[in-house]
Amino acid sequence: MQKIVLLGKNISHSRSPSFLNPIFRREGYPWHYELMPVEPEELAKAIEMMKRGGYRGANVTSPYKDAVIPLMDELSPEAERIGAVNTIRFEAGRAFGANTDIVGFANSLRNEPLLSGPFTVAVLGTGGAARAAVDALLRLENLTHLRLLSRTPGTGARELGRWNDSRTEGGLLTHAFTSDLIVHATPIGLPGRPGMVLRPDQLTGCRLLYEMIYGPGETELMREARRMGIEVKDGGEMFEGQALGAVRVWGMTIAG
Repeated sequence: MQKIVLLGKNISHSRSPSFLNPIFRREGYPWHYELMPVEPEELAKAIEMMKRGGYRGANVTSPYKDAVIPLMDELSPEAERIGAVNTIRFEAGRAFGANTDIVGFANSLRNEPLLSGPFTVAVLGTGGAARAAVDALLRLENLTHLRLLSRTPGTGARELGRWNDSRTEGGLLTHAFTSDLIVHATPIGLPGRPGMVLRPDQLTGCRLLYEMIYGPGETELMREARRMGIEVKDGGEMFEGQALGAVRVWGMTIAG
């Protein structure tokens, strides 16, 4: 039996074991998924331990999607492009880093009516999940303008340099803006991180709020958006999509 783990902090709420272990059993793979909370100073040692054997792979969540990059022996083109790893495969003493957040996010919006015509978007946050969303959104021909918003001056513009796309603009979360689609990709709203990253007036004009956080319940941002009559979508479909992408990285053949 090989182990697969989730590397992160404050991960007790994760749905990954209950979602993936039944898939492993159904498909007949001798893998078992479990949580591995680690502190920053323990991350490199954990990766080296798993490379030595007994582990098929790992998922990586906040705050380590960037931090594992220098610990990888090889990166997929997607992970290298956005500078974030959410999936690792261990094989022959080596660690291969990939990113399945991009395809998970893209697939979750595949049938969204808003994207069938010209639209603008604001992505809140500049971490690995936010950059995955930017990468997916910039592939959509109906996108007319994308803002990447951060609490730190210059961060959004600096991260957007990865794509060099004229439709993009960096900015501050505190500034007023109007966008058809808002993608929330910060940790605010996760268990133990209460609060709302935007003021209510910053939701004015929004037609769809995409909250990357998935369950349990709704975040304060989701609740406020619904109060204002805005359509809300949580990160449940993205979670499942990135998880199914991850099993393929680990070597499972699965339909769909």
